[in-house]
Amino acid sequence: MSSTSEEEYLPELGDTSSSAISLASEYELGRLWIAQLRRSTPELNDPIAQDYLEHLIYRLSEYSQLQDKRLEIVLIDQKNINAFAAPGGIIGVAAGLIFHAETEGQLVSVLSHELAHLSQRHFARRIQRQEDRGLANALIILASIAVAAASTPEAALAGQQVLAQQALSYSRSNEQEADRIGFLNLVSAGYNPQSMPRMFEKLQSLNRMSGSTELEFLRSHPLTKKRISDSKIRANEIKGSNYKDSLEYHLVRTRTLVHFSKLPRQAVALLKQNLRKAKTKREKIIAGYGLALALSKDNKHGDALEMARENLNLDPENLMLQTALLEVHINARNNLEATALGKQLLEINPNNYPLSMLYARALLNQSDFEKSEEILKKLSLRRKSDPQVWYWLAEVQGLSKNILGLHQSRSEYFYVTGNYNQAIQHLRYALELAGNNFQLNESLRTKIENIHLTVEALKELT
Repeated sequence: MSSTSEEEYLPELGDTSSSAISLASEYELGRLWIAQLRRSTPELNDPIAQDYLEHLIYRLSEYSQLQDKRLEIVLIDQKNINAFAAPGGIIGVAAGLIFHAETEGQLVSVLSHELAHLSQRHFARRIQRQEDRGLANALIILASIAVAAASTPEAALAGQQVLAQQALSYSRSNEQEADRIGFLNLVSAGYNPQSMPRMFEKLQSLNRMSGSTELEFLRSHPLTKKRISDSKIRANEIKGSNYKDSLEYHLVRTRTLVHFSKLPRQAVALLKQNLRKAKTKREKIIAGYGLALALSKDNKHGDALEMARENLNLDPENLMLQTALLEVHINARNNLEATALGKQLLEINPNNYPLSMLYARALLNQSDFEKSEEILKKLSLRRKSDPQVWYWLAEVQGLSKNILGLHQSRSEYFYVTGNYNQAIQHLRYALELAGNNFQLNESLRTKIENIHLTVEALKELT
């Protein structure tokens, strides 16, 4: 492992005397990269799953050796098994990983591994050693992605693929180090030590069955016999019990089952079967939760409401079960019930991200655009890089005829998704509407200038 002094004095981005980068530069590069990832990769627009994943990763980061804990998590709408860590605290997770991981510990075994890549700064260390001259251009590749996005999405995607192969495919020693450190953090966080070898075994089994069609993860994280045997040896050395495996995880996993079902009625049939087989209260809650959501998706709103209420009676204080009832009301267009319940839940759980998004949607359905905008504006202050917050805020502002706000929110949406030309265009539209408001004019011009400077700086690097 590199010494502390070595890491602290990595040269800044743009220092042509070396290919290494500082923590601050890694952070900035990560922001550029995630914008282009969002441009070309579909995100799972599920605030409940997103909120769960963010809280889980932030909790895990407390057990890691990360110096900079400013993390940004992307939940990708893909059924394949994949996760990655990119410079600057970016962690991407395909929803398929949650779908396939049978326990929370198995999911955590992968997330802890990715956090270890970040904490040990494998990206910067590989560049610094210059073992692979292709990696010396990784910074240029990152910059090129942002510039390419202004021309064609295909160019951005090609840049991403190069980055994935070069910057995110770590050496065998890096992988072993991430396994070792990730395992220690997994155990420290209170999860079953056997979670890592069991996840490896699951990956092996799925790889044999699927012919690698769902295992993008293994392309950048080759699963060698030594990795598997080492994980088993470590796990067998630790004895314990009462390991974490939260109900919340299994509810989120059930959400992915409903989401990835080709037909809602298939999910309904499966979850009805699971409910009949359920022997414990926990199993009944998990199956009932998924069944309510699947019935709602299948437009069986009356049955969905009945199921959601029955399930909530099993655990009345469970916020996810309370939120499921809200979701079903929204889908059924029970606008009065949805707004009343959304308001009540948000008052009890102020600033809750999923509840804020759902309540805003309920208000929008009831044409209460002013209140919906208020909720989303408040949320945008806390989640400045969340594309969905800006997307829905722009939608609500358009419906409420707040055209100036609409253009500002659309600009933010396009900026965080790497569409810099569109971001500038909407800022210019906003300028035309700003009139004699000097402060607003200056703010809009400064934003335009900053975006231009970013693009120009990237062009100089390439």
